[in-house]
Amino acid sequence: MKEIYNQIWALAKPLYEEGRPMDVEHIEWMMESALLVCEKEKKKNIDDSLLLPLVILHDVGYSEAQGNPFDFDIRRAHMIAGGKIAREILQDVNYPEDKAEKIIYYVSAHDIWAFGYHKIYKTYKVLGVLNDLDYTWMATPKGFRETMKTLKKSHRRMLEYLENNEKLTNRPFSTRTTKNLYEKYFGERRKEILGA
Repeated sequence: MKEIYNQIWALAKPLYEEGRPMDVEHIEWMMESALLVCEKEKKKNIDDSLLLPLVILHDVGYSEAQGNPFDFDIRRAHMIAGGKIAREILQDVNYPEDKAEKIIYYVSAHDIWAFGYHKIYKTYKVLGVLNDLDYTWMATPKGFRETMKTLKKSHRRMLEYLENNEKLTNRPFSTRTTKNLYEKYFGERRKEILGA
């Protein structure tokens, strides 16, 4: 990973440690997965200089907006706080201003789907990839358990939640790599729970 991304992570990580219990692991998994997507989707021209900082900073606002992330007020507040924090961090590392402005905008809007807006994920490919990875996290072993607890769902209900989620129709996967990643993790959870 490029040194600039390590610098951004070094500034963001302490804030994540103040936020949700799973956030450090969530972001570390997403960083690794984002690098994989950039490597495998070279022909799609996914700009790692936008995607990696976005992945690192997208949920940093939960350090200020604490509570159930599925609550609309908390979700909105974390995007607003996240945009402000992202600006500070990107300025601290002297990130190129044109790219920083895009990242700040993406952080401020990355969960806008919860309010019924879906077109933005097709308009901005980087935001679509972020949304894919954020969703896929819920199918990983740790993400599945944490989301299940937050939503107060049984193993089977959590599996159904992922299988029938509106994301799959309203915000289809942006790349073959993110779709394959999701299908791998979902298949593993399905086999663990249903034995099939």
